[in-house]
Amino acid sequence: MVLKLVDVYKYIGGDVILNRAGLEVGEGEIIVVKGRSGVGKTTLAKIASLLVKPDRGSVYFMGRDVTSINDHERSLIRLSKIGYIDQEYRLLPRLRVYENIELPLALLGYPREARWKIIMKVMELLEIKGLENRFPHELSGGQRQRVAIARALVKKPALIVADEPFSNLDEYSAERVLGVFKEMAKDGTAILITTTEMEAEYGATRYYVLKGGRLYVD
Repeated sequence: MVLKLVDVYKYIGGDVILNRAGLEVGEGEIIVVKGRSGVGKTTLAKIASLLVKPDRGSVYFMGRDVTSINDHERSLIRLSKIGYIDQEYRLLPRLRVYENIELPLALLGYPREARWKIIMKVMELLEIKGLENRFPHELSGGQRQRVAIARALVKKPALIVADEPFSNLDEYSAERVLGVFKEMAKDGTAILITTTEMEAEYGATRYYVLKGGRLYVD
């Protein structure tokens, strides 16, 4: 099991955002969490990505209890094993597209020539090749979304957590990205997707609905 959340609670400003939430994501699985805006999907995604700690409950990553590990250990796991796709992109404005996508590979010590080949392949898959020298402010919302997705995919993580990854994409681009996710799942990558599309059918392994802080199998 790549990711396992057990009886996770999270409180924000006195409100219960997650209430005994639990889910599992195994190798090669695509798990989709549906929910209306503001129900806690982003909080759940950040806990799954080790960006936020739960107030109660346990988080297991690749069989290890990582609930209480220190921030340095969490950052190392995120860098090498987890690809988090933020719905707000989080691109660095002073870096060009290529440099934004390259960043995790550079931090992991990949040789420059290897980086180039990996990045060009992912950019081609996401149909953003030709944008490598642009800055984020020169891109459309959909292009920024695909750059953020490319940055998460280049290091071939064990787990991809995608927080509403299709929200700024047209239908064609969304299908393209979903196709890339499915191919990665075939290679063993575990994928967790959140969405506000309650009727979404992504060909996933399992669907959950987040309501009242709890996860229900859909």
